[in-house]
Amino acid sequence: MHVFRLLPCLLCTLLLAACAGAPPLRDVAPVGVVRANILRLAEQEWRAFGGQIIRRAPDHHEIIDPVGIWEDERKGSALVAKYWRSVGTQWTGYDGDKPWSAAFISWVMAAAGVPADEMPATATHAGYLRAAIAEQGKWRPHPPQDYAPRPGDLICATRAGQQIERYDQVPAGATLHCDIVVRTMPGLLDSIGGNVRNSVSKSERRLGPDGRLASNEDRPWFLVLENLYP
Repeated sequence: MHVFRLLPCLLCTLLLAACAGAPPLRDVAPVGVVRANILRLAEQEWRAFGGQIIRRAPDHHEIIDPVGIWEDERKGSALVAKYWRSVGTQWTGYDGDKPWSAAFISWVMAAAGVPADEMPATATHAGYLRAAIAEQGKWRPHPPQDYAPRPGDLICATRAGQQIERYDQVPAGATLHCDIVVRTMPGLLDSIGGNVRNSVSKSERRLGPDGRLASNEDRPWFLVLENLYP
């Protein structure tokens, strides 16, 4: 008899344990504020990490100034843990071997009110890119040479020697990195990404005369994901 009394409690415990690893439920925002939310949240998290900025000198060497908070510092680790929770994982910034750039993008999109079917919370960039491209909703893929990125778009590059034949066919499990474009101006683009030099960093990148991503020394860009939110 005591066993039967324990069963409901045991069931509750198992359900709670299962839910602990699941991404939190998200609220879908009105269409008119999503792009503004994405930009605001990207800037907010960049400032929370101390405003680290990465530029290229005329001789192409990298300059980091100012240097911000890093992932394995106490404040940085807590922020990284927040991003990991958004994809149902309990890691922190102290887990330095776990790339968290996709978790950062997933947190921003969820917090901005992007529906999960358009941009699901995943620990890999390939996961949410494949869904966004397949959905054919508020995100449109372009090759970098054919489209000038705007604030709110994502710019995506391959990593670790990954080879991708088509910009609109992202292989499952592809090794990638994406940044959120936050500002464009003649010849230059600012983008914010997570896990960039151990922080949420703002990177300054060159644009060609047509406003498109020129040859950049730091990343092999293969995709610009256009944000169609107003």
